[in-house]
Amino acid sequence: MLRKLAFCGLSVATIVAFVCFAQKNESKYLSASLRADVAAETDLAQENVVFLTDYELAVGKAEKENKPALLFFMSKTCKHSVNMLKGAFASSRVEKLAKQFVCVQIDMNDPKNDDICDEFDVVASPTVQFVSASGVPLQRVAAEQTGEQLATQMQAALTSVAWHASRAEERGLLR
Repeated sequence: MLRKLAFCGLSVATIVAFVCFAQKNESKYLSASLRADVAAETDLAQENVVFLTDYELAVGKAEKENKPALLFFMSKTCKHSVNMLKGAFASSRVEKLAKQFVCVQIDMNDPKNDDICDEFDVVASPTVQFVSASGVPLQRVAAEQTGEQLATQMQAALTSVAWHASRAEERGLLR
């Protein structure tokens, strides 16, 4: 009980500090021009990793090329999504690993992506969902990641795909 109260106290203090900060800087954070700048920067930040934006096309490509998919659920107005595009996805290690995936950027604010978000039960951005070439969901990362953290998760997804493929091959050889 004491731990819950301490956590609640910390949460309330954090919220109060955030509200005070937001009120002090309200015009800076709520201006339309800032939102437009963030959206423009997001479009420019995709130089290193090539993202498809059509989910159905990407699924077909992943199956045809026998590559796993990296689904990046994001929002152009989410600072954490923008940070990942400019930081994690700009990392040289992530860029190299991304060539082994079909990378898909899914804008959670676009109504055409509602079904995809529902299918993978994604409610917050940024979220990275790894999917095998056959469409089987693998691990998920639901928070902003650094380049090193994302690269580690990408490597784990590739290892998982290889392990599942070797198990399927073993089962096929035993028959």
